[in-house]
Amino acid sequence: MGFIEQIPLIGSTLYYLLPFMFVLGIVVAVHEYGHYIVAKWCGVHSDVFSLGFGPELYGWDDSKGTRWKLCLIPLGGYVKFRGDADAASARADDEAIQEMTEAELAASFPRASLLRRALIVAAGPVFNFVLAALIFGGVAMVSGLPSDKPVVGVVIEDTDGAKAGFLKGDRILSVDGVAVETFREFGTAALDDRGGRREVDIERDGRRMMIPFEIVSPVTLASVTDGAARDAGLQAGDAILSIDGTKIRVFEDLRKAVLASDGNPLDVEVGRDDETLRVELIPRRNEVTDEDGNPETRWLIGVTGGSSFGLGSSLERAGPLEAAKYGVNATVNIITSSMSFIADIFRGRGDSADLGGPIRIAEVSGDAADDGFASLMRLTAILSASIGLINLFPIPVLDGGHLLFYGIEAIRGRPLSERMQEIGLTIGLAMVVMLMVYATYNDVTRL
Repeated sequence: MGFIEQIPLIGSTLYYLLPFMFVLGIVVAVHEYGHYIVAKWCGVHSDVFSLGFGPELYGWDDSKGTRWKLCLIPLGGYVKFRGDADAASARADDEAIQEMTEAELAASFPRASLLRRALIVAAGPVFNFVLAALIFGGVAMVSGLPSDKPVVGVVIEDTDGAKAGFLKGDRILSVDGVAVETFREFGTAALDDRGGRREVDIERDGRRMMIPFEIVSPVTLASVTDGAARDAGLQAGDAILSIDGTKIRVFEDLRKAVLASDGNPLDVEVGRDDETLRVELIPRRNEVTDEDGNPETRWLIGVTGGSSFGLGSSLERAGPLEAAKYGVNATVNIITSSMSFIADIFRGRGDSADLGGPIRIAEVSGDAADDGFASLMRLTAILSASIGLINLFPIPVLDGGHLLFYGIEAIRGRPLSERMQEIGLTIGLAMVVMLMVYATYNDVTRL
């Protein structure tokens, strides 16, 4: 144990704070850099590039006159363009504009064409989406994606698979004399409704051998995240015994039952310590896209478990094309899932208590860092895609609000009056502040 970890308060704070700053710092920096670089391409000068808000901790001026700085409050950032009266590009600085030369005016944001302003504003969210796809794809190339080859890649301790004697690297040849070509086929054969012991032929270090294998352990939840399971009172370590009277032998049985529920309540029998409990779970809708990019509805309850019977498939590093496809699909899934969650809240089918703020992000960041660098990068990708989407909401103050104003300007042939824009910005700011306060309140009530 390191020195920091021996100091409870400091160790606990840094455990969450450092990964949080790492994740949010990357996401914010890429978002703001998107605004900055596209503005540069469009001939618009940036006066300030800031990571964070509040008092400046460190900064410097580059040769072009842009002030790059790191500020005290690490909950965002901004780029202030020439001619803007504020960092939100909400209005022009008329006094400064009157004193500008023609060359300076040509490089100011207020004098840029409508198309250029729209491109500059949209660049932040677009860069977040690109970052998410690149990270997902990069992790697939470095850490790999689950392979369907009949090779054991993971053996979880104290599970049926580990107790049977499986080792990482074992190639599964057959189950009860029936040859298997994929890991999925092995799972299907091992989970046959007949139950009982299976004779599994494997190849290990060039030698063939038989392993007697029987699934007897109950399905235990590894974690309970935000969602229906948490609302029903489920906890990590709970054993799921049955759903609607059907015995649950492996996590795959639980997944299938939830997917087939169509959102209807599930009667779940739960084992906890020496007690047996019954709870009602109502799965929540989640809109995603399948491997071919087609929309698909899934039902989730917000739990994770060990791999079926304690064995997992091996990982294979993806090639560039496969990684690119995976990265795009994973990013699209995050976007569609987030939109589905928000739509369910407005339809009264979702729970706004699931909204998380900075504290929740810090907690998840710390846990992801504890699981390894790949897990932390996946969280960065998820957060990047989510922040990119949120910034596109048509709420004044956010990028989407600016794009809304630009759309109105394109239709009317002239911008909205300053008074109307000020009213919109005030309402938008109030909405954002209320959302942040509510999300933070949810965070505090979870502690």
